[in-house]
Amino acid sequence: MSDTKQAPENKYTYRVEFVGDRAMVQCFGIPIQPYAMFEKEVTLSVAELPDWMTRRVAVLSTMSYDPPTEYVDKIGRRIDEYVYWIFYEGEDDGNDTRKES
Repeated sequence: MSDTKQAPENKYTYRVEFVGDRAMVQCFGIPIQPYAMFEKEVTLSVAELPDWMTRRVAVLSTMSYDPPTEYVDKIGRRIDEYVYWIFYEGEDDGNDTRKES
């Protein structure tokens, strides 16, 4: 039995690869609305990425990309210098600041 932590099965994973000021994004699995734009691989400017995705990339960019890389719970995994796997659970858009309204 392996000690390697695996991504939970109930998460959607988006592969994000940065090439210059562009990002190539593709969903592993069926994309959740409203992010069906990532159903097929798309290339867009970094400024066009959803805020929840750029926040997760910002966290993961602080992680090492030397193998073996680590999963960050509810965030994703840095795979390579410019490649990230971003987790998304549908209702979680990353805007929860833990403040009461």
